[in-house]
Amino acid sequence: MSFKKIAAAGIIKQYGVVLAIILPIMVLILFRSIGPYHFKSDVKKQVETSFLHSNVISFDQINGIQGNKLIINLNRESSLPVGTKNTAIDIPADSVLNKSILKNIISHKGPVLLYADDLALTSRMWMILSQLGCSNIFILTKDPDNENPVNQN
Repeated sequence: MSFKKIAAAGIIKQYGVVLAIILPIMVLILFRSIGPYHFKSDVKKQVETSFLHSNVISFDQINGIQGNKLIINLNRESSLPVGTKNTAIDIPADSVLNKSILKNIISHKGPVLLYADDLALTSRMWMILSQLGCSNIFILTKDPDNENPVNQN
């Protein structure tokens, strides 16, 4: 055996436990950072959009939105107004992050409108989808003044 092989075997023997711990962690970190479910956008921009209510649209404003609209009803039962039931799809909130559904939402060309009776649920789903890289997402509300009922006393 050459001296280099003996030295390499000694280093591996000496640091084998450390390498066995650090190497898998590094691989997992790399895998996680490359994976499709990491947050992509700046939270500060999302919060600013939310405070300005530029992400909130009422049912009265739906017709003014350009493009192929995708209305997602996050409720378990359909509780949308009569005029929007034909153009909406029912996806319970706990299913939105399903891989195939998420892929369809992300690839949708046009505005995505999220609706639920619980505004807090809709806001959470908006934030999660925005962080996952979805753009052109809005919160659909029954309030025609676009006031956020969560902030009202």
